[in-house]
Amino acid sequence: MDIVIIGTGNIAHCFGHLLKIHGHQITQIIGRNPDRAAELAEMLHAPFTTDLLDINMEADMYLLAVSDSAYPMLNDELRLGRRMVAHTAGAVPLSAISRISSNIGVIYPLQSIRKEVKNYPPIPIMLEASNDDVLKRLQALAQSIASTIAITDSHQRLQYHLTAVLCNNFTNHLIARAKAYCDHEHLDFTLLQPIIRETFDRLEKYPPESVQTGPALRQDEATMELHRNLLVNDEYLQLVYTVLSDSIYNFHEKR
Repeated sequence: MDIVIIGTGNIAHCFGHLLKIHGHQITQIIGRNPDRAAELAEMLHAPFTTDLLDINMEADMYLLAVSDSAYPMLNDELRLGRRMVAHTAGAVPLSAISRISSNIGVIYPLQSIRKEVKNYPPIPIMLEASNDDVLKRLQALAQSIASTIAITDSHQRLQYHLTAVLCNNFTNHLIARAKAYCDHEHLDFTLLQPIIRETFDRLEKYPPESVQTGPALRQDEATMELHRNLLVNDEYLQLVYTVLSDSIYNFHEKR
């Protein structure tokens, strides 16, 4: 396919790279920041513009890879008739681009993606479309770059986005806070790396609920009080510790 990409962030870089190496042609990059648009365009050997009025109207697909807050503006300003348009957001409904075209869809990558990392991990892709023809074309496009494809509606995709935030964003933040605590207390964070790897390695073999450990699970209140006392000068982390400990206990008590 000949594809126009609107956006210059992580998803635009990822999809642009994957689509190009799998035989698709990126015919134009559109971005508000000229430096970022030029950078992505150079990588994909494509022309770029910062003006929606200069959009190439001859492409097979228009891929919207912008921030969630930018979709209302695009829906108001971009008009592509019957041309195929797909957005890439997890928490944005299909209806958010309904005025852009009569043939719209979603191609959402359920993965944490950074443009600096070119060796991309497996990326499950979720599809939604306004009609069967768009869905078939999106399936063909997705199959060229991913091995796992699921068809979901906007509500289901939002639910997956929520669980991805819990699994990835929150977990990463907890590890970042643990590292910050180690740094502040002059502890060696690298000593925690084996247990971090083990935590995720276990999930390849066992359901997460079956391998839960720790003082909250066994209601070791004495240890938890010692931990909370260590966090007396960090009210947010102390609150997170208390809430998560309560959640662990309640979750397993009800099972």
